Amino acid sequence: MQQMGVRDNVVFTQGELMKPSLKPIAARLYKAWLRSRLDNYKRSLEHIAAQRENDFHAERILHRAVSATLSKLQSL
Repeated sequence: MQQMGVRDNVVFTQGELMKPSLKPIAARLYKAWLRSRLDNYKRSLEHIAAQRENDFHAERILHRAVSATLSKLQSL
């Protein structure tokens, strides 16, 4: 007869007590995967914000050029 053991208020045989649980490993892998996705999303957001800033400056420069051109055209 196999010896019995108790872990987390559940009775296990001796062989079951020796098996490592995969839950902590799976949880760590899942957390690492989620962190990786979060980092990727943050980098994407930073790139989008930088592109918006560049677009804003380009729009401002273009608006100034249009205003200056219209002004010159009206002065003729």
